[in-house]
Amino acid sequence: MGYAIGWLAVRGKVPEQVLAELDAAPTGRQLEFGTARLAACRLSTGWFAVVINEAEHPWVGEDMLALLSDGAAEVLACRVEEHVMVSSAELWRSGERQWRVVHDARLGRDHLVAEGRLPAAYAGIAAEHRQLAAAAAGKPVDHVFEVPLKLAQRLVGFKHDEGGAGGEGGWDELRHGPMPEQAPPGPWWKFW
Repeated sequence: MGYAIGWLAVRGKVPEQVLAELDAAPTGRQLEFGTARLAACRLSTGWFAVVINEAEHPWVGEDMLALLSDGAAEVLACRVEEHVMVSSAELWRSGERQWRVVHDARLGRDHLVAEGRLPAAYAGIAAEHRQLAAAAAGKPVDHVFEVPLKLAQRLVGFKHDEGGAGGEGGWDELRHGPMPEQAPPGPWWKFW
């Protein structure tokens, strides 16, 4: 069936600030990657990653990426729709998109759009995967799909389908909205 997720990684803001801007809070549960609708972890590369089991979630939309990147922060966001072979990666800084790479197999297996001031790693990754695609001509493999995802991995150290993606201390489940205040427990002998 494949993944249909969105994820973002933030550098330059503390995780608590990122979660506050997302209006999210940890539930206190640690889970394996991919088992929660919303999850976050601190990556070993210093980025703070948030994964959403929904590719078109507002957290990976332009308005939120602009907000999260406001100030000195950098935000790298990816969308992955494996069932239709669409992938994208984009970097935001100071409230503005710096670059974006998109692959949409519905527009052709070799479709790849790259805009903005691309990182130096882009050219080599794109060339390598186009070469793999040419060698696999006629086979049901979409190598160009990997270009945005491999670029994001090179920059932040995270790829959704490679071993749970190296978080420090595991993935914390998130909920949208602040944690509700817990009512104090009633007397142990009262059942109603």
